[in-house]
Amino acid sequence: MGIHTADAIVLRQYPYRETSVLVTCLTDRFGKIKGLVKGLRDAQRPRYRSAMEPLTLNRIVFYDTRTSHLHLISQCELLGGYDQLTRDLDVMQSACSCAELTDVVVEVDEPQPAIFRLLRETLQRLASGERRLASVRIHFILRLLRLAGFHPQLDECTGCAQQPRDHHAFWSARQGGLVCERCLHQDPQAEVIPPAVLEAFVECAEAEGPNRVDPQQTEAIQGYLDQFLQWHLDRPLKTLTT
Repeated sequence: MGIHTADAIVLRQYPYRETSVLVTCLTDRFGKIKGLVKGLRDAQRPRYRSAMEPLTLNRIVFYDTRTSHLHLISQCELLGGYDQLTRDLDVMQSACSCAELTDVVVEVDEPQPAIFRLLRETLQRLASGERRLASVRIHFILRLLRLAGFHPQLDECTGCAQQPRDHHAFWSARQGGLVCERCLHQDPQAEVIPPAVLEAFVECAEAEGPNRVDPQQTEAIQGYLDQFLQWHLDRPLKTLTT
């Protein structure tokens, strides 16, 4: 049995029996873990105060039994609560969306330090008063999917691997990205993606941070991404915007 210390962002929390909780966390060193925190809801002995609430950053000590994906979290210290997230419903919805998508995409017990940093920076950005919520969400989704290895294909046709001719590109969430006119038979419901929207889409995918994009283009990109997630995730997202 190993004992480990890690910084952890809480993605989900469930009551367990009378006083304990089950949590899903994304840690900086060990990836996503699931753990049991005993006595967290004991009103007579409030061991951790406001620690281990969803969307909080904590330093935890946990026991790795090596026989189960459920670990025993013996200690936790609240490092940051991102209180500003709760002051605006739209900001909170964006933060919950990022946490839920992380939970769905990341496998248990696989170290993902880059994804941990991405989620932490995104929550900090939202908590700091960033008002371009759609741009923040688009950047997070695109970067997360790229790190996870199944991002939308935006530079060539998913069918023939050729660049669409004369800017005649079609969007197919089912196929995972662009489809050229020759490959439309693979998804007859694919829709034309306007060149300006595609250009903005590519810029968002390559940017280091949230881009300033025309609101109409932002809405279109967000719709394409939501379609992509609906097709390619193992389970539906409760926080999906469409």
